Amino acid sequence: MRKGDTVVIRRAGDVIPEVVTVVFDRRPRGTRRFKFPNQCPVCGSGVSADEGGVIRRCDGGLVCSAQLKESIKHFSSRLAMDIEGLGAKLVEQLVDRGRVKTPADLFVLSADEFSELERMGRKSADNLITSLALSRHTTLPRFLFALGIPQVGQATAQTLAQQFGTLESLMTAPVESLERVVDVGPVVAREIRRFFDQPHNQHVIEALRRHGVDWPEETLTAAPRGGFAGKTVVITGTLPNLSRDQARRWLIEQGAKVSGSISSRTDFLVVGTDPGSKYDKAVSLGIQVIEEHEMKALAEQGPD
Repeated sequence: MRKGDTVVIRRAGDVIPEVVTVVFDRRPRGTRRFKFPNQCPVCGSGVSADEGGVIRRCDGGLVCSAQLKESIKHFSSRLAMDIEGLGAKLVEQLVDRGRVKTPADLFVLSADEFSELERMGRKSADNLITSLALSRHTTLPRFLFALGIPQVGQATAQTLAQQFGTLESLMTAPVESLERVVDVGPVVAREIRRFFDQPHNQHVIEALRRHGVDWPEETLTAAPRGGFAGKTVVITGTLPNLSRDQARRWLIEQGAKVSGSISSRTDFLVVGTDPGSKYDKAVSLGIQVIEEHEMKALAEQGPD
């Protein structure tokens, strides 16, 4: 694909635009094949490609200011450490001024230092200090998600916390143990192991714990064996009693993988009111459709 090309796209999974093909007879003259850079345009570090050669990533890690900014934004986001008041503009200022080099640095800044930032008055700075203090007391799933481990989203973080119970157990788990966790295959297991093996990441985690970040110990759970164990489930519409997030968390606890789109690999669609196109697609693919009140009974059944 080249600049100026005309392409055919489709809605993959009924959601995401996917390029199907290039219309070559409409390609403008003089176009050139795209050449990926060998160096990061921000920090000058080398660039590595994934196994398929499609995705290029800067090798600089948090040495790269662009990666550091996005890492801090993710760490402080609502679904991660939930640091209210720490917006994108503040993060950029903190990194550009050299005040923050790792997420742990956030917890040693004073109200005076925050108030020196643009558009940051004393009251806002005091509120941010309060928010940081509150965020220190979190949960292991949130903390794991906040670390930004490649391939580890909310659902996987929740499952890892439930299976290993403590951060220490997870950090020392061999790849073979990680692969046995529901929804963690060889690729994800290697990413987790690689993340915790990096000394820099170990130092950041140690610093966060030293600055008071903690959480209650997770209750270890046996591998789920009910009707949702190992199944892929999609939720659509408004459920009568549970919010989407509550239903998602409950399904994950039952060993399910919760997806956002219908495909031939989907096992169940949980429907509420106003289900939309996901319901139609599930019916066309012959996927089992259930309602909220059927979830508990199905979970109590043994696996197929």
